[in-house]
Amino acid sequence: MHDALGALLASTRRAKRKLSLLEVCHKAKVARDALGSLHALAQAIGLSDEMVRQFLRVEKLAPEVKRLVAGGKITGVDVADRISRLPAPDQLPVARLVVSRELDLQDVRAILSFRRTAPRVPIGKVVERIKQSRNIKEYVAEFVIPQTGATPAVMLNKFAAVFGKSNIRSLEIECQIGRIVITAEGKKILLNKAKTLRLSKGELIKRIVAGEVP
Repeated sequence: MHDALGALLASTRRAKRKLSLLEVCHKAKVARDALGSLHALAQAIGLSDEMVRQFLRVEKLAPEVKRLVAGGKITGVDVADRISRLPAPDQLPVARLVVSRELDLQDVRAILSFRRTAPRVPIGKVVERIKQSRNIKEYVAEFVIPQTGATPAVMLNKFAAVFGKSNIRSLEIECQIGRIVITAEGKKILLNKAKTLRLSKGELIKRIVAGEVP
């Protein structure tokens, strides 16, 4: 265990580490099991629980992605952690784009967030959606559909009545959870309307969904 702790101390506090992320993950597992908990390990090496958890999540990477990590193609724990949280079939396509520098950490974070709200969209389309939105200032809001039968078309009409259809980039509903993306102009309208009605942005969105905004 002392060897594992020493290696972790030398490899988790430097931008350039001697060990690969897979090796750090393995030693972190050994030390965690010996110390009895993730928290005890975090205290022993002076890192936050979440940072240690990120290193441990490298183990959840798909085998093909682990090979890229072992080969030094992916070295950042943040990006490896985000990739590990994607569904297994999505991981390799995204990892390859990270290696080729077509995607960066911010892109992978956006892909992960989008994937949670749109699990059935092909990963290629998700990636293209994120690439296209890089230079577009948008506001994204999620909301609960309180009643059944509220189709995307019905919701679109409700939001369009407030923001204008041209300011709505997309609207999706999955398992009674809605997700709307509006333009910067749409966000400005949202903020002004919320201020006028003395509501938070979230409360205004709820009222729009319920059809309670004039």
